[in-house]
Amino acid sequence: MRAVVHITLFLFAATVIACKAPYTMDTPKSFRKFEDTRDFKMITANGVMLKARQVKNYPRGDLDFWTDAMTRHLLERGYLMKSKNCFTTKAGKKACTLDFALPYGTEDWALSETVFVVGDAIILVEVAGPFERYAKVEGELADAIKTFEPHLN
Repeated sequence: MRAVVHITLFLFAATVIACKAPYTMDTPKSFRKFEDTRDFKMITANGVMLKARQVKNYPRGDLDFWTDAMTRHLLERGYLMKSKNCFTTKAGKKACTLDFALPYGTEDWALSETVFVVGDAIILVEVAGPFERYAKVEGELADAIKTFEPHLN
């Protein structure tokens, strides 16, 4: 019986660890989290979307390399660069936010890509929405992204 209790507790602890969100960040006041998903996604009432995702750091490069690569990639596809802001988060992680504008149908849209390089992973925090709507939340996003923290295995 004792072994069953130990196994049950072990499985419970493993489930809790496995279900831990891969990232944390203070939620900007205009955004709401999608709660019923393991994905890290948020949205405003008027449709500005935020999500975080992870890709392999391959070929292995540092933050400068991947920031430059992303900038070149998007510029070659017709995006217009608005700004670049490199910073250190409250937890001491280095990151760069690249802001772009692009035509989307009859509207101008904003795309913000914040790049973190953590060992074998590149973490991207992406925000997109109609330019005028994005401009209204840009300041609160800049503050919130400084609290972003990846929780990698």
